[in-house]
Amino acid sequence: MTNKKPVIIYDNRCLFCTNTKNKMDKLDKNKKLKWVGIDNFDYKKYKLKKDDLFKEMYLIDNNKIYKGYYSWKQIAKRIPLLFPLYLLSFIPGVDFIGDKIYKFISKHRYKLG
Repeated sequence: MTNKKPVIIYDNRCLFCTNTKNKMDKLDKNKKLKWVGIDNFDYKKYKLKKDDLFKEMYLIDNNKIYKGYYSWKQIAKRIPLLFPLYLLSFIPGVDFIGDKIYKFISKHRYKLG
């Protein structure tokens, strides 16, 4: 098992996304996560498409790939202050609703910045 940090690929051209990343960096006191902007990410190494990265954020942990809402779930799992949100995600229906909310925000993120 490797101890590499999970990598989060975010839209560094989006002000809302960059601000959110900066807030998460402050909450990640133990620096368990590594954030990389799409423009600086070697997406071909993981057989990903750049267009897909602009649709949803991705988190890669030991070659396992999470996207969108499910990447946020992984972030919440690793940041102690957000861990209660991770636990809430096990309530039936929360993943369905969370995914819908994530997709709505993602679609409108350039207007939110």
